[in-house]
Amino acid sequence: MSDSSLIVVADQDDEALGAQLREMRLQKKLRLREVAEGAGISMSMLSQIERGISSPSIRMLRNICHALGVDGASFFSSAGTGAGASGEKAAAHAQFVVRAAAQRPLKVHGITKYRLTPAACSEVEGFLIEIGPGAMSDLNFVLQAGDKLGYVLTGRLRLFVDDMEIMLEAGDAYGFPSGHRYRWENGWESPSSILVVNTRHFYV
Repeated sequence: MSDSSLIVVADQDDEALGAQLREMRLQKKLRLREVAEGAGISMSMLSQIERGISSPSIRMLRNICHALGVDGASFFSSAGTGAGASGEKAAAHAQFVVRAAAQRPLKVHGITKYRLTPAACSEVEGFLIEIGPGAMSDLNFVLQAGDKLGYVLTGRLRLFVDDMEIMLEAGDAYGFPSGHRYRWENGWESPSSILVVNTRHFYV
């Protein structure tokens, strides 16, 4: 994988993400080189990510999670359960409900991603993805594991599946099974948003 999928523009989101990744690595007692090799990136780039100097693509973040042996779902939730319940009732609801107040968006590479997957769902995963102008899932294609469904909520999306290029607008839906290579991008000056459902957890 090329390090060209990194954007060298630091902000508070990059710094917070990098600090969390470094803490995970140290807890696992893994060296920088070990994680970098497992993620398929250079050691210097992983160091930049951990220091908040560079922002990883969504796919690169997934590869880092795999190299660390952690579930990236932890990036998306806070300790709170949100309004509507308390105590044991709130804990029970958390198996089936993702409260708005408990959601923590993951912001990388011009993309804001919300995980909409209750704890009880072990084989399906949903995301709300807000895509800024010019943002893309990755420069390179991703090989899909499991079925994927997507629905364009707002704006427009350019979807690439294998050797096809497909233009999508608000209200359009797409989907494909395991084994297809894909990526998407928002090549316009207005933001877009999509709802995505995977039949396999993306970050595990």
